[in-house]
Amino acid sequence: MDLLAAAFDGNVWRLMDEILGGGSVEDADLTRADDLQVVGGVLQVTLLVATAVVFVIWFYRVRRNADFFALDSCEMKSGWAIGAWFIPIGNLWLPRKVAGEVWNASTDWDSEARRTSRTPMNVWWALFVATWLVGRVAGSAYEDAASAAKLKQAAGMMMFSDVLDAVAAVFALLFVRKLTRMQLDKATARQEQILPQTQP
Repeated sequence: MDLLAAAFDGNVWRLMDEILGGGSVEDADLTRADDLQVVGGVLQVTLLVATAVVFVIWFYRVRRNADFFALDSCEMKSGWAIGAWFIPIGNLWLPRKVAGEVWNASTDWDSEARRTSRTPMNVWWALFVATWLVGRVAGSAYEDAASAAKLKQAAGMMMFSDVLDAVAAVFALLFVRKLTRMQLDKATARQEQILPQTQP
């Protein structure tokens, strides 16, 4: 959806470029471009809410799992896996703190091979924050645009924001898959340690 929205932004950018270049643009084309922007925005928000709900449920579960892997290893209690997202300004770093603690608790530090790179988590979070900041600036610029030049500039910023968000989504997926795999591996290892002790 981000890439489709970026295409809609690119359409606005192209129309404004034609106008600035002295070309003729039909009113119908401008209306269509505006309508597509609205549709794209509504679909983005709808999918964002649905995805955010599923992601936060997963985030809370992996945080709860961390207590079983390494009791008292996390400073942030499990409730922060949900609450951290709703604190203004604090939501720019508190969820990342929770994620880092869960990552550490889910890593088997006794095995050199399990000292997993934090790259997926770090890149995901950096892109998430960057997307949020650029999106805010681009949205304000688009609303305040009073000329074709300003509208073209704002459309370009929105296009960049949407592409950045798509890349952030890819790294979010990599982060989810990696952390889930780490926890599954650790749970399996724990089970294998316990089973021999319970057998006669």
